[in-house]
Amino acid sequence: MTLKREDLAFRYPTNDLLRDGTAVVFRPVLSSDRDHLIGFARALEEEDLLFLREDITSPDVVDEWLTDVEKGETFTVIAEVGDRIVGYGSLHTEPARWTRHVGEIRINVHPDYRGTGLGGLLAGEIRTVAPAFNIRTLSAQMPVDQLTARTVFERLGFRYQAILPGWVMDRDGRDLDLLIMAREI
Repeated sequence: MTLKREDLAFRYPTNDLLRDGTAVVFRPVLSSDRDHLIGFARALEEEDLLFLREDITSPDVVDEWLTDVEKGETFTVIAEVGDRIVGYGSLHTEPARWTRHVGEIRINVHPDYRGTGLGGLLAGEIRTVAPAFNIRTLSAQMPVDQLTARTVFERLGFRYQAILPGWVMDRDGRDLDLLIMAREI
């Protein structure tokens, strides 16, 4: 059965266990999560921030993100342990474009929770909700240097589509190659 957007309200919150047995709750992001998202981003290591597509430590950027969520162009599920955001998965769409059937997945996990299976669980959530947004293909974009992210997406069935030399500029102004991976749903 394919999930529809109206079904999302009934899907969440949902619970799961990490590899170490830690209980995690998944739920859609709310505008009231703004400051917690900024706090999550500011707790990331500097190396993590270098590879973010957008500077989510910036309140203005987070406000734009939450506006896209409200407009239905982005769906974000957060992972919480207790009252702490420990990761998120986002589906970014462009409903009016010729690539409207392709959604971009973005995942970020707090360093304390890496290696616990949380990234895979978040990707699974996005894969599950994607058909509700008429998405048939998920894409993931990252600098070629992000070996851990590449490995995670390969395990999830994503395959290399293209490498674009010099298409990424990190926060330090260095040019990096962009890797695009994708998988059909």
